[in-house]
Amino acid sequence: MRRIDMNLPYFTRVALLAALFAAPASVLIPAQAQEAPAPTQTEKPWLGRVKGDGVRLRSGAGVNHAPIHVLDKGDELVVVGTKEGWMQVRLPKGAACWVASELVVAAADGKSYTVKGDRVNLRGSPDTNSFPIGQVGKGKQLAACMDGQTGQAVVSEKYVRVIPPEEATAYVSGEFIEKVRDIAPEKLVNPQPAPEERKVDPNATVEKPSEGPKSDAVADGHAPKAEEKPAPAKRQPTKEELDDERKTFDELRIMLRDELRKPAAEVNLTNLRKMFEQYAEFALDEKLQAEAKALIEKIDATVKLLEAEKKRLADEQAKRAAELERIKKEALEKKEPKEDLGPANYIAKGTVGSTGNLAKTPASHRMFDENGKVLYDLRWDKGDLAKYWGKFVGVTGEIKEYEGWPYKVIVIKRIDVLIEDDDK
Repeated sequence: MRRIDMNLPYFTRVALLAALFAAPASVLIPAQAQEAPAPTQTEKPWLGRVKGDGVRLRSGAGVNHAPIHVLDKGDELVVVGTKEGWMQVRLPKGAACWVASELVVAAADGKSYTVKGDRVNLRGSPDTNSFPIGQVGKGKQLAACMDGQTGQAVVSEKYVRVIPPEEATAYVSGEFIEKVRDIAPEKLVNPQPAPEERKVDPNATVEKPSEGPKSDAVADGHAPKAEEKPAPAKRQPTKEELDDERKTFDELRIMLRDELRKPAAEVNLTNLRKMFEQYAEFALDEKLQAEAKALIEKIDATVKLLEAEKKRLADEQAKRAAELERIKKEALEKKEPKEDLGPANYIAKGTVGSTGNLAKTPASHRMFDENGKVLYDLRWDKGDLAKYWGKFVGVTGEIKEYEGWPYKVIVIKRIDVLIEDDDK
């Protein structure tokens, strides 16, 4: 398996991983690695809360795995396992979860799917090269993710998007998760449990909350969270992170430049566009993010031009092939114009027969008179005398004598059938 040097900066590793996406899945990830890893279950699953803004949720335990979702401060997640300092959590309902369309059957109303394959992979993006984030078995019911504007199920090429089931998990660094409470195993079916209700002792002294502006949560109709502190300002990226992003962006631009230098018929910008999309989605530097989005627009425009050029070249090639085929067909069908030989002064007339000699030299056939007497031997270098066997013909040409050959030989220049067999 190809490995990325873990000492490299984060975004450089992301770029290298993205570059590997163009490789076949059998090269990028071994067969066993294509299966979703089983969670390392904790003794008691618990509810965790995100402590920072812009926290990346990843397909695997490590920064070498691509981000699949961004978490905000206060988001709550069900933690089902740990691995090397990373928390394995149930995928939030708002996160992307995809399954191959050929492995599910859509319900009549299009709002759900039934899995028809065994151990079907769930993925964070609609691509077989993306790392699996879970597996579902045959018969599993999956809720379709519906487009709010069209009311149709969300699809992408050969994948359909579904609401993440309980089998879909991802990883978040443990430093960004704080424990809220334990969860009873029977409640794990809900990937996003409601906050714990606080029991109030009627005899206890209740501290009256201070008056102040209502929070966004109250305005939305949700009760404010107990002991919630004002959210700190959004974390600013470090200089090292920004430098890493710039290096990665420069690498992507070089890759784009090299790809565009290829002949038009060989240029493929599909994977590069995905890499720029990923960069734009997770970049911390807003300026670089804007540049990446601008390049995506240029890539789309370039793709249209390339497609038009490829179509033009294909049309030209098809026209040339059709023209060559037409010329070839005409050549095969073209008949040699019949030469108007006019009246002939035959030097001999008779019936064509055999000499018993298979070779043409000095003669392959013989001419007989009506009584069966040999008149001449015949040779026709430009034709096949066998076609004239038994026919009464007239010939012109040159009469030759060969030493040791019993009869004079006519080297035929012209031969005409004078009497057909039916006329005899």
